[in-house]
Amino acid sequence: MSDANLSVVTGGGQGIGAAIATALATRGDRLILASRNVESLTGVAEEIKRSGGQASVVPLDVSEPGDIERFTAQVLVEHGTPTVLVNAAGNAIAKTALEVTLEDWDFVHNVHLRGTFFVCQGLGRAMTEAGYGKIINLSSTWAVTVAPGRSVYAAAKAGVSHLTAALAVEWARFGVRVNAIAPGATVTPRMEERLRQDPARAEYFRDRIPLGRLATPEDITGAALFLSSPDSDFITGQTLLIDGGWQYAR
Repeated sequence: MSDANLSVVTGGGQGIGAAIATALATRGDRLILASRNVESLTGVAEEIKRSGGQASVVPLDVSEPGDIERFTAQVLVEHGTPTVLVNAAGNAIAKTALEVTLEDWDFVHNVHLRGTFFVCQGLGRAMTEAGYGKIINLSSTWAVTVAPGRSVYAAAKAGVSHLTAALAVEWARFGVRVNAIAPGATVTPRMEERLRQDPARAEYFRDRIPLGRLATPEDITGAALFLSSPDSDFITGQTLLIDGGWQYAR
């Protein structure tokens, strides 16, 4: 088996997750790509392989605890203990607080907060036994800012950031570092569709972001490479905002 890092990326089929996975593969890591959409995962895996990298696809629905258990067991048995885990699986709704239903709440929190926790727990157990690991959770600028229609998503992402700090403190003695990346508005396929439907939204973001543009998925990868490398071994429990200055321009 290769001595390269084994890196697991949930939500690795598109957007930020795919960009991070590709960057890790370019560095030389062996990749496990996970999400519900096997077709998109396969496309990313094939692109990585064409570029000389190593990537495998393991389906995963992070909203289903039983599927997380199956996924964890499969990864550990077939591939071994990962050095790096990136939790990038996500979804979103935009509704005012008075419109939100219980189903809406569960739809978002079961993926972003509950799913992140139990994937961390499942693979983190093996990392703690190995005595080393790097976990990167995808938070959001909405973890520290708010806007109408974002209550459920903002609460979930604030939870992810706080969970990240809690796990970092608990697992530090085992050599496992846990950090979060918090992107601002990023031009993912999902965002591109929203901007096509509402062009004024793009103008709103450009006016609000001091650097004058939305992020691209590739803007996020440098932080992921750093936080997943030995260069960041004395950093844990942090949420790094990558938002073009958004939080300071309110």
